[in-house]
Amino acid sequence: MEQDRYIVDRIEENYVVLENGKDNVFNVKKSDIIGNVKEGDILYIKNNLYFIDEKATKMRKEEIDNLMKGLWEE
Repeated sequence: MEQDRYIVDRIEENYVVLENGKDNVFNVKKSDIIGNVKEGDILYIKNNLYFIDEKATKMRKEEIDNLMKGLWEE
């Protein structure tokens, strides 16, 4: 069974705004996230805590970089 994934939309003081990819946006306490969370990170939840999925985050950033590169090249 694949775990639910969440994208960090933004960080506001003690809360992190997450998006679930289905246009649902919600807030999570920063203290409920393990690690140094940043905008654009992909998180998964386990035992009521959120963890950064380093591999998925890296892949997502590479995909975005490749899309952006394609916009500026002629």
